[in-house]
Amino acid sequence: MKSVGLYFGSFNPIHCGHIQIADFAREQMKLDEVWFIVSPRNPFKENSELAAEEHRLQMVRIACSQLKNIKVSDIEFRLPKPSYTIYTLRELIKEFPEADFHLIIGEDNLVSFHQWKEYEALLGLAKLIVYPRLNAAPSIPKELDKYNGRICFLSGGLLSVSATDIREKIKMGETIEGLTPVDVTHYIEANHLYT
Repeated sequence: MKSVGLYFGSFNPIHCGHIQIADFAREQMKLDEVWFIVSPRNPFKENSELAAEEHRLQMVRIACSQLKNIKVSDIEFRLPKPSYTIYTLRELIKEFPEADFHLIIGEDNLVSFHQWKEYEALLGLAKLIVYPRLNAAPSIPKELDKYNGRICFLSGGLLSVSATDIREKIKMGETIEGLTPVDVTHYIEANHLYT
């Protein structure tokens, strides 16, 4: 059975921190692959600053084109919107019954995970891999106590970079060198994104 980490996000834009998290998850959790699942629209996010979904998907494809065992999925572009993780996961299980899926989420998402649509069903279908974002030692919220065997934490320092900061730098005319893969930076510039 192939173990696959699913890394959902708007990737607005994808940056070096996202890629580092995917690598950490693959190495530390001994995953065969990590798939970036680009979300056309996140039910929890305002869309005002979202680049067009085709641009975001293309940037992720560019970023992953040279990476080993890291792939890109546009499955949510084919599903009804808004795209909830549980619906996407069920569809992926149908399409890839031989895969053992894990969800890669940030620690900030773990805190509110019990508010996700059908979160208990999600935890029944996939384990959680959580990457640290907060300064305190990671812990499992009391609402998820009974699922602690299904939740793993990544260790190691992560890049301090956010898509929000990158968009702000672009607006201000500042360089984003080193924050996004070079070819993604070129794509952003060529398509005048986030200006």
